[in-house]
Amino acid sequence: MLPVFTAPLALFGLLTLPALAAIYLLHNRSRPVPVSSLLLWVDARVAPDGGRRVDRLRPPLLFWLELLLLLLLVLAAAGPHVPTATGARPLVVVLDDSFSMQAGEPASPRKRAADALLDELRRAPRDSVRLILAGDRPQLLGEGTHRGTEVGPLLAGWTCQSSVAQLDAALALARELGGDLATVLVLTDRAPDPPPDTGRLRWWAFGTARPNWALVNASRTPGPRGDRLLLEVANLAAEHRTTTLRVEAGREVRDTEVRLNPRETHRVVLELPADPAPAVRASVGGDDLPFDNTVTLVPAGRKLVRYDLRLGEPNLRSAVDRAVQATGAATPAADRPHLVFLDATAEVPEGDDTWVVRVLAEPDAEAYTGPFVLDRSHPLTDGLSPNGVIWGGGKSPLPGAPVVMAGNVPLVTDAEFPAGRHELRLRLRLDVSTLTESPAWPALVWNLIHWRAAHLPGLDRTNVRVGEDVTWTLTTRSGAVEVKRPDGETVTLAVRGRRATARADRSGVYSLRAGTETIEFAANPLTRDESDLTACATGRGGDDHDPTTLRLEYRDVAWALALLAATGLVLHLWLVSRASGTGGRR
Repeated sequence: MLPVFTAPLALFGLLTLPALAAIYLLHNRSRPVPVSSLLLWVDARVAPDGGRRVDRLRPPLLFWLELLLLLLLVLAAAGPHVPTATGARPLVVVLDDSFSMQAGEPASPRKRAADALLDELRRAPRDSVRLILAGDRPQLLGEGTHRGTEVGPLLAGWTCQSSVAQLDAALALARELGGDLATVLVLTDRAPDPPPDTGRLRWWAFGTARPNWALVNASRTPGPRGDRLLLEVANLAAEHRTTTLRVEAGREVRDTEVRLNPRETHRVVLELPADPAPAVRASVGGDDLPFDNTVTLVPAGRKLVRYDLRLGEPNLRSAVDRAVQATGAATPAADRPHLVFLDATAEVPEGDDTWVVRVLAEPDAEAYTGPFVLDRSHPLTDGLSPNGVIWGGGKSPLPGAPVVMAGNVPLVTDAEFPAGRHELRLRLRLDVSTLTESPAWPALVWNLIHWRAAHLPGLDRTNVRVGEDVTWTLTTRSGAVEVKRPDGETVTLAVRGRRATARADRSGVYSLRAGTETIEFAANPLTRDESDLTACATGRGGDDHDPTTLRLEYRDVAWALALLAATGLVLHLWLVSRASGTGGRR
């Protein structure tokens, strides 16, 4: 760290130094010469002290002393503070862990940011340094606090593979960990918005705006004749460009030329054969950020929900059956169904694997037009909008947690049992309702079928984005699940209620094993905002030279300069008086 001046405007006083030199340059220097008489002198006038002729400067000792006094006084007035040997203020470093920090290897923003941090710690050592990775969720890099000399080895864990950098959440964690005294330093490739002011926050950006090709969306869904592949390629640049999209499915390779205008996205839909390769790999041409140029998609396991209709009213039975069949994820089965629709008084079938939807056609039903209150955290309400619907139902209390209500009257409730089985109650009188004729009805049934399918044995999703969670429902109970990550590392997950959740924090294919059961899923970046490098920038903002920093990490040396100036002034007065006493001149 360099010295800091708290009153930098006082440095304008340095203009007095050339003024002093000018005085001595224009000064006609003469010395008294004793003579016996002035009778023969033509002009006996005393020479003036000043003039317009510039003489060669032969400064006496008093000039240098006066110059030093002016310099000391100006510097003292500017309020100089010099850094202490070791920074007493804690340092919390927020590291942008998103994959855009890999662009331009080997001189990537991540490499330049790490070098700048280590150089800063060499120039200004710290007794306390903490590192926080800002990915899709903030996390500490290393345990506890570290000295500045210990930071280098920890940076090996800064891999920059997250699909997004939650800098705001990481900053909140940094301020909580560091307390009121800590300096927070952000290392990223983007400019802050808005720029930080003087205080605790410092923002260093090391990005470079550059064009980029990226696969911004990819999915693989099962179909009647094979898997359906959807890919989206984006030209994240300011000019028209061309690339090649390659799709590898086993031995079959398809190359497609893609020409896109600036910032344009191209969608490709492919039908794979009924027996495709276990994994499909898609890629685009190389550039400065290869991380988002390739995706891997594994087969999406098809889950079919076996359902049974035990409803007496024909119209209601038909409405439910049409909506269930439209989902394409259910098949009728009277034997061991996963989901059964019952009348109000029908008996619940045995088995913890059978979920129940009890449809209540109450005699005292009323027509409700809203306002409808929905529990948006429940899977049944995903995208559901019953506005404008007339919903017929009774008023009596229902067991279970309310999912949809008309005012304070529950229309749909959900009761969960310890074994994981759910029993739902749905109020529905067709003669006073328009629900089954509205878009809300197929949406409600769609959510129900896919919610039930997510609890069937297997993965809830097989192709996800980096940073998402994948839940595996086992066929039999197991104590643990072994997960082999894309980098080869193996971790163990606990199983609760035949379900284990794995986090996809790296791009690639994950293998899961529990006893004799094995399964795979793939994670891909697929984040357009992170792949867009045109907004990357380089610069430094923020300043921690606030009163707290000056008090903890700097020493005020104005008093020392003032003391030296006072000593020099005494010496100056002594020299002047000594010269006057001997009759000399400067």
